[in-house]
Amino acid sequence: MGRRQTRYPIPVNELAKKRKAGQAEGEHTDTKTTTSAVVEAYDRQISRDICENVAILEKLLGNSDDVIFRHITIGNANQLPAVFILIDGLVDKDSLQESVMTPLMLWAKEIEAPAVTTPEAIRHLMSEHFLSFLEVKEKLTYPEIVADVLAAEAVLIVHGLNLAFVLGAKKWEHRAISDPATENLVRGPREGFNELMKVNVALVRRRVKDPQFRVKYLKLGKRSVTDCALLYLEDVANPVLVDEVKRRIDLINIDGILDSGYIEQFIQDTPYSPFPQVQYTERPDRVAAAILEGRVAIVSDGSPNALIAPATLTNFLPAPEDYYERWLLMTAIRIVRTASLLNSILLPSLYIAFLNFHQEIIPSRLVLAIAGARAGVPFSAVVEAFIMEFTFELLREAGIRLPAPIASTIGIVGGIIIGQAAVSAGLVSPVMVIVVALTAIGSFAIPSFNVALSIRILRFPLMLLSAMFGLYGLTAGGILIVMHLVTLKSFGVPYLSPIAPLTLSGLTDTMVRAPAWQHRLRPLMFRPRNKYRSAPSTSYFQGKRAMHEHGFEVAPLADGAAKEGSET
Repeated sequence: MGRRQTRYPIPVNELAKKRKAGQAEGEHTDTKTTTSAVVEAYDRQISRDICENVAILEKLLGNSDDVIFRHITIGNANQLPAVFILIDGLVDKDSLQESVMTPLMLWAKEIEAPAVTTPEAIRHLMSEHFLSFLEVKEKLTYPEIVADVLAAEAVLIVHGLNLAFVLGAKKWEHRAISDPATENLVRGPREGFNELMKVNVALVRRRVKDPQFRVKYLKLGKRSVTDCALLYLEDVANPVLVDEVKRRIDLINIDGILDSGYIEQFIQDTPYSPFPQVQYTERPDRVAAAILEGRVAIVSDGSPNALIAPATLTNFLPAPEDYYERWLLMTAIRIVRTASLLNSILLPSLYIAFLNFHQEIIPSRLVLAIAGARAGVPFSAVVEAFIMEFTFELLREAGIRLPAPIASTIGIVGGIIIGQAAVSAGLVSPVMVIVVALTAIGSFAIPSFNVALSIRILRFPLMLLSAMFGLYGLTAGGILIVMHLVTLKSFGVPYLSPIAPLTLSGLTDTMVRAPAWQHRLRPLMFRPRNKYRSAPSTSYFQGKRAMHEHGFEVAPLADGAAKEGSET
C-alpha cells in the first residue's frame, strides 16, 4: 500500500477569503438577476393580460408548492379566462367554491355576450353580481397582490382587467377558547385569549360595547408581516399616550414578530431594568378593565398574551379575582400577598445576616436550635443558601419544561426526597430547607410571573450583600432597589405611583382595595381625558338610604299565600 497522503488544513485567513469570493460570485450571478426582476415587477401596475400576470406572480411568489394557481373560464359567451391565487391551508376553499367559483363557471352562462364586452362592464358584473363575499377589495399593483396572498387572502384576476379582486376568505386551524393557563382563579370569567388576533379583539369588544372603543391595525416585521392591533377608548385614553405607543411600535425594525414578547422588549422605557414595564395577560376581562382605566392594549397575531401599557408596580400585584370578591376579604388577601413578596426577596438574606453577623437579635433558644441543626454541615450559611436556591431554581425550571404528569412527579421528588437526602447527608441544615421552602411559597403567591422572576433574580445579589456586610449590606441593597424603582418609568408614568408620587385617590386600589362604589375616579397617574368612572355623586349607601328613608322591609305575604306556604 502506498503511503497515506497528508492533508494540511487551510489557514483561517485564506478560508475567509475563499468564502467571501464565493459569496460575491453567487451574488453577482443569481441574486442580482433575481433582485432586478423582482424590482422591475414591483414597479409596475398589473397588466390586462392574464398570462403575463400569472408569470410575474409565480416568479414573485417563488414557485412555492403551497401556492395554488387555479385557472377557470367564466362561463358566458365571451369565455373570459380567470385565475384564483391562494395559499393552501390558509383559505376557506369550500366557501370560495360555493360563493365564487360556482357563480362564475355556471351561472354566468345566462349572461349574454354583448353585456360584458367592455372592462368596466366586466368589473361591474364581477363586483355587483358574482362575488358574494362580505370582504371584496380591488388592488392594482403587484406588491399589493403579493402581500394579500401571503396574508391568507384569495385573489381573483380576470383577463381584460388591470386590477385584481381580493376576497376575504381566511380560514386556518386554531386553538379553541379555553381557560387561561397562567392566570387561574376561583371566581370570574373562564375565557382566555388564543393565537388569533381578530378573535382576541372580538373578546374584548364584547366586553366594551362603547362607540368610543377604537381598534387600530398595524403590521410588524419585514418578513413575518405580523398583524397587530391597538385597543383604547378615544374619549378616555390620553392622546399623547396613544401617539407614543404608536410611535414606539412604528420604530420596530426586525425580520419577524413571533410573539408579543418581541414587541414588549422594543417598546419598554428601560430595557436593562429587571422589572417589567409592560403588563401582559391572557384574560380579556383584564384587558377590558385596563382600557376602561385609560390605558392602551396591544394584541398581536400568533400570541395569546395581550400587552397593556403603561404599567406600574401596583398593576402587577392584584389578581383578576380581587375585583370579583368582596372588598374586605380581598384586602386581607392583598396584605398577605404583599407580605409574601417581601418574604420572597428578603428571607434568605435575613437568615444569612442574622446567622453571620447579628446572632444577638435571635432568641437564645432559637440560636441553640439552629447551631445544633447546623452541626456537621461543611458549608457556610451563604454557600448553603446558594446551593439550595440554585437547586430549587433548577427543579422549578425542569418542572416548567416537562409535561404536566412528569412535572408533578419532579416537584415531589425534588422537594421531598432530594431535600430529605441532603439533610440526612449533612450537606444542608433543616432550617435552610425551611427558609428556601418559605421563600418559594412566597414567590408562588405573586400573581404576575414576570414580577416573580424579577424577585428571584434580585434575591441573589441581596444574599451576597448580606453575607459580606450583614444587615447594613441588606439595607444598602434595599435602598438601591427603591432608588431604581423611583427613577423607573413606564411610558412617562412613575413606576411606584400612586405611592410615589403620592396620589390619595389611587391608594384605594393598592395594598388595600376599597369598595367598588368608592372607585369613582380612574387612576389619575395615567392622565385620562375623562377622569370619572361615574358621575361625582353621593356615596352608594347614602343614595340607597335616600331611596328608603324609612328602611326597607319585604312586604308580608297574602293570607292565602301564607296558608299555602305553611301547608307545603
